[in-house]
Formats: sequence, C-alpha cells, structure tokens
Amino acid sequence: MKAVMTLLVRDEADIIRQNILFHLERGIDHIIAMDNGSLDGTRDLLCDFVRAGVLTLIDEPEQNYAQSQWVTRMALMARDQYSADWVLSNDAEEFWVPSASSLKEDLKEADADALICERYNMVFGFDAEDSSPWTERLVYRVRTPVPRPILNDLLQDPLPCPYFYLALPSKVIVRTARLKAIAQGNHNAAFDGKSRKENASIRIRHFPIRSRKQFELKVMQGGAAYARNAEAPPTWGWHWRRWFRMLSHGELERALSDALPSAARLREDIAAGIVVRDPEVATFLIRPSGR
Repeated sequence: MKAVMTLLVRDEADIIRQNILFHLERGIDHIIAMDNGSLDGTRDLLCDFVRAGVLTLIDEPEQNYAQSQWVTRMALMARDQYSADWVLSNDAEEFWVPSASSLKEDLKEADADALICERYNMVFGFDAEDSSPWTERLVYRVRTPVPRPILNDLLQDPLPCPYFYLALPSKVIVRTARLKAIAQGNHNAAFDGKSRKENASIRIRHFPIRSRKQFELKVMQGGAAYARNAEAPPTWGWHWRRWFRMLSHGELERALSDALPSAARLREDIAAGIVVRDPEVATFLIRPSGR
C-alpha cells in the first residue's frame, strides 16, 4: 500500500516543516506540494524536502484560489505518477492523527473509497501575550463544537460564539482507484461509478490561527483570492470573506474576537469544562528532534 499526501500552501513557514515531519513519521510515503506564491521562505523549506527525495514541488502562480482544480491535479498526479493507492489532501495547518501507530494501519482496515475524518479546531486567547511559540499556546479545543448557525447575512450577522468554537465539516482520505475529482475544501470526492464512504477513526487537529500577524496575513490573502475567483459561490470561504471585510474597514480586533475567544473567556470555558486541553500534536512538535 502506498499513501501520498498533497499540500496546497502559501506563506506557511511557521508550520510547514512540522506538518511534513509529522505525517512522514505516521506513514506517508511521499508528498506533492503546490506553492501558491509564497514570499516568507515556505518554498525554501519545501525545497529541503525535495532534496531529501520525499517531496515533489509544483509552483502555481495564479491567485484566484481554484482549490478544487489544483488539489485534484495533485491527487491524480499522486495516482498516475507515484502509484498511490490512497491520497490525503491536506492543508499546512492540519495534522491527521491516526488511531493506531500509523495512518496505514487505519487505511488497511478500510473497505470504502473515501474515509470521513472529523476535524477539531485548536484555539488560544486572541488578546493574550503573543510572544510564546504557537506550539505552546495552541493546546485547547472545544469539547463539543457548537452546531453551525443559519445566517441570513454570512458577512455581517453575529455568531453565537467565536467562529473556531463552531463544528467543522469533515474531510476525506480517498482511494485513488476511479478517482475523478477532489471537492472544494477537500470535504468530498467524486469517482467514476458508485462509491462508498465510511467514518474513520483518524482525527484531524486544525491549527488555523497561530498569531495575530499570521491571522491578518491569511485573511488579507484569502479574502482577496476569493474576491478574484468569479466562479466561487458566496458560501465558499465565507468566514475569510467576513474577516476580510472587517480588516478592509480597519477592524482587526473585531475580526480576531469574531474568530477566537478572549483570554478571559478561554479561562472561564476551561474552568467550566467547555474547553479541554489537547496537547497530543503539540507534544510531538515541541519534542527534541535533531532532524
């Protein structure tokens, strides 16, 4: 069995190396990464893994965030050029935690074409001291994520809680046999003929916001890219569009408080059992490595 991971990245220098090492250690055989115009050194870090022989690098200069098209291209490349049996379409901030010692242990038990993997946001207090490494701060998640509300105006209606307390849509790992396309957001896939999905024991830890500076950069880049994509429906990336609108009006603090809890609220929610400590990924990331 051969498992290949794809990565679509832009300016992820603070996390990309940790992500790659984490998944290689958990059984990924090769990585196909697409760099979408990084300027922060991300591409140089990817080139280190190219030289090590574990990563293939593609440059994508377009800035319209045609994610489904790009990720599908990498997934089919994984199958047709690297003989992958399974493909994991990943983002730099996501860490896929197997239930066993490796991802392959979970995959070899699967009968379906697509395995549904639940995701959990990792959070920190947005107004807390921001100088410590994100690997030390992002060790909390909501115990029971809040169901997503129905909003009449996705860009302006108030949320019932910080956005990253909301339940996340799941993502899939897919067999490459008969694969046609990966859906926008990597939440689903299309196959030739009938296909079957099943729930997996693999769980994804999601580290979307790691600092104030990284949040601002990501919102400005993502919001602008969605604005340039004339084919994207308004529901795609609505939270990035929402925060992009706030930042365009100079409301960084409002955007941060819409996305994350304050330090005071986080302490209260921990005491109430609403938020729990979940250091599994962080423990791996901060350990002495020597690599």
